[in-house]
Amino acid sequence: MWSVREIEPIAVEVDFTSSGQGRLSATAIEAEGVRLINAVEFLDVDPSATQVEICDCCGSSHCKPGGWVAFRRIGARVIWVPAWHEMEKGWWELSEYRPPLFLSRRGAPVFNPEAWDHLRTIRADLPAADELPVLDSREAARLYQWCAPGRVLGEFPLGPRLHRPAVIAVTEGDLAAEADAVDRCLSQSYTARRPVEEVPSNIPARPIEFWLDLPGTPGWSSFAHVRDQVGFLVEGNRALLSEGGLTTACN
Repeated sequence: MWSVREIEPIAVEVDFTSSGQGRLSATAIEAEGVRLINAVEFLDVDPSATQVEICDCCGSSHCKPGGWVAFRRIGARVIWVPAWHEMEKGWWELSEYRPPLFLSRRGAPVFNPEAWDHLRTIRADLPAADELPVLDSREAARLYQWCAPGRVLGEFPLGPRLHRPAVIAVTEGDLAAEADAVDRCLSQSYTARRPVEEVPSNIPARPIEFWLDLPGTPGWSSFAHVRDQVGFLVEGNRALLSEGGLTTACN
């Protein structure tokens, strides 16, 4: 995951001459050099599945595959995740509704309230953060599986699970014990779907850093110990746990 603190609207010209519409003015949306939306005026907004990379020949959703996200929230922030509920329906849907490439390369964008409100001034029909479903634990487990390097958590649509042969060491603790803890967290999060919440900043999260047998990926930290629990590591030393997880979640 990565925080979107500011968005940058960029004036672009789209060439729809092949569909008889000519050349039109539009607005692309970027954050930290990542193009999140290629033409915001042409979105068909649906919180459950919105194509943010529309066809560059006609501007219509579903004309080309890919570029789909679902809008969820974590507290007051908005996160874009793959449209799992569509992708899980079959192989055609898996291709049609696959997420933008930046989601696996950079991670899921998490919009601060100010950034999301700015985007809503450009597209007023985007839902307010408090109108969106809270990210649930199954979606979080799927997200970390999708973004993991070298498919080290397996490959969608299989359930997420640590691929042990690719993990050669852990920075702190016993490798087998830490791997077991991560697998329990993934299994519980995936099977017992509950809303997730960010752990308060005054409760420290201790990252679990695995060392992988992959070129260019020496260390990988996506999970963390929070007291006697294991949760999903987000930016810095913050973590996500299932709602009420400090007493009941992954242990």
